[in-house]
Amino acid sequence: MWNSGWDKIFKENEWGKYPDMSIVRFISKKFYNKKKRKKISILEVGCGTGANLSFFAKEGFNTYGVDGSKIAIKKATRKLKKDNLKANLIVSDIKKLPYRSGVFDCVVDCECLYSNSFSETILILKEINRVLKKKGFFLSKTFAQGTYGDGNGIKLSNEKNTYVSISKGAFRKGYGIIRISTLKDIKNLYRKSFTIENIEYVHRSIKGMKKVIKEWVISMRKKNNVA
Repeated sequence: MWNSGWDKIFKENEWGKYPDMSIVRFISKKFYNKKKRKKISILEVGCGTGANLSFFAKEGFNTYGVDGSKIAIKKATRKLKKDNLKANLIVSDIKKLPYRSGVFDCVVDCECLYSNSFSETILILKEINRVLKKKGFFLSKTFAQGTYGDGNGIKLSNEKNTYVSISKGAFRKGYGIIRISTLKDIKNLYRKSFTIENIEYVHRSIKGMKKVIKEWVISMRKKNNVA
């Protein structure tokens, strides 16, 4: 569920200048040798202020972005226009994506799905599966158990690793739901709608190596006939 607190976060922070390197590596690996890139459609769910969108557009892909924040979409639109780049941007809740079925070659999630409960994420993954073409690619980057802040908040009832707020850690106030996943969580969640090709992790330290941010990077293909 999208939380209106993100509008405040996007308004107060100048994000969106540089793409995520996990996304860059994934797109390069899957599409580097493709010559007719304009025919390859890429969607980012929870696109924020457009850092990854700018990368997709510069590389010549048919670029789409969706986010619940009007402020984020406005900033992304302004950035793309300034750089003379084009993308199709929509304000929408990602639980019901405003696209026809089977239209995208690739969908990416860069720290978006974690802000939804486990049960809501299952619905979102079904939607991502729906809008992907047959054998389409999906990359998801999401926070892992042990990341700074895990264990320092109020948990959502009936969900072991999901918080309604975290009082201390790497997460800012106003995020709403924060879901932190174990490897078992990742497998149970994503395998319902996708064939997992690879799972990696990214760790980085902060505060003079005293604290660690941990994230899963999951590479997948569309699973057909998902109920």
